[in-house]
Amino acid sequence: MYAVSFSLLAAQIHADSYGLTLRAPDGTPIKPFLLDTVDVPTINTITSNVTQSNETAFILDPVIAGATIAWQLFQLLTGTYIFNLIYLFAGASPLIISIIAGITILYVFLAINTLIAKIRGV
Repeated sequence: MYAVSFSLLAAQIHADSYGLTLRAPDGTPIKPFLLDTVDVPTINTITSNVTQSNETAFILDPVIAGATIAWQLFQLLTGTYIFNLIYLFAGASPLIISIIAGITILYVFLAINTLIAKIRGV
């Protein structure tokens, strides 16, 4: 799962450098939030919004953006980023969504067991 997650991230970065957008079969763009944020026009827009906004907007926007980036980095580190992409490719079928949820829960459970075993030195 690590290899697939990071391979897809590398494919997204290369596609962005060539001006291509990777898409799921239903047309949903597959692009991490981090690449949208690093865009120079986006940074300029955010900078102008920060200088012209009130205190509430100034606090909430960076917190939400930071939380989204942290969540995607967490998914990459744990190898669960691929399950979001499987969900995009699967569509909205409740049966497929429940299968993906079951696989995700099983994967997270096994990853936690592995982590505990590594910490205990087993």
